[in-house]
Amino acid sequence: MNFVIIDDDKSIRTILGMLIRQAELGNVVAQLESGENAVDDVMFYHPDILLVDLLLPGKDGVQIVTELVSRGFKGKIIMISCVEDTEMVSKAYEAGVMFYINKPINAIETTTVLTNVKHMIELEESMYKIRNVLFETETSQTPKPSSGNHDLGNKIDKVFSDIGLIGLSGTDEIREVLLEIYRIQKMEHHKSYRLKDIYAKIVKDKYGEEGADINQKNMEQRIRRAIQKALANLAEIGCEDYYDPVFTRYANILFDFKQVRQEMAHIKDPETYAGKVNTKKFMEGILTKIDK
Repeated sequence: MNFVIIDDDKSIRTILGMLIRQAELGNVVAQLESGENAVDDVMFYHPDILLVDLLLPGKDGVQIVTELVSRGFKGKIIMISCVEDTEMVSKAYEAGVMFYINKPINAIETTTVLTNVKHMIELEESMYKIRNVLFETETSQTPKPSSGNHDLGNKIDKVFSDIGLIGLSGTDEIREVLLEIYRIQKMEHHKSYRLKDIYAKIVKDKYGEEGADINQKNMEQRIRRAIQKALANLAEIGCEDYYDPVFTRYANILFDFKQVRQEMAHIKDPETYAGKVNTKKFMEGILTKIDK
């Protein structure tokens, strides 16, 4: 379970992070002290649970929640504040807040709220998986590959681990795209496909028609940022050791090597342009690797 904490009080962020660790509820993937760029940052990390202060510099908590919901954010939102204004609290709930934690932080209350929200998410995920299994049992007539998606998923995760993508926002969606491309190529015997069509299918299966455009745009952004991170990771390895086996194994097959060299130059001199990524080449490169 991933958490993001937004609060301009460092001591509050520290206390919340400590409670999350002590209760073994998950990982705090980001801590923000301002609301100015909070919406973009939260959409990038896409946490399961967001803890956000009501009063923040740059943009208040209600504004942040409202914009996140409009952009398709599906995580659970918990508001933190010492404000007891009934109208403001009501606006927070209307915007999309699920629970409200009062300051000063009470360890028992906070841990109980976070634990309950975590269990709620786990229950929703279990129900979602059950519905999918029932739906596939009733409607799927397509034979599964003999090796099974489980083995394919393990091979994909091995590549993700090698290039430093495990646990990064967008990784799960890259995996879904790869599995869909594999299904099209191996089971439907189609060699051609459009990534936008695959994105649209995945978003529709997850969220339905409502809000599909917003969710698809967010998904594409997360995927591209994750791939950009993979390029940076490989370039850093190449800067340290040009003959490192991970660098030689993946740099040329997942990216245009000219762009890898450009990213390496950017690492050495941030004034130069960063390398660019080609999403389709990245996807095809991983499938080529795991299919050998």
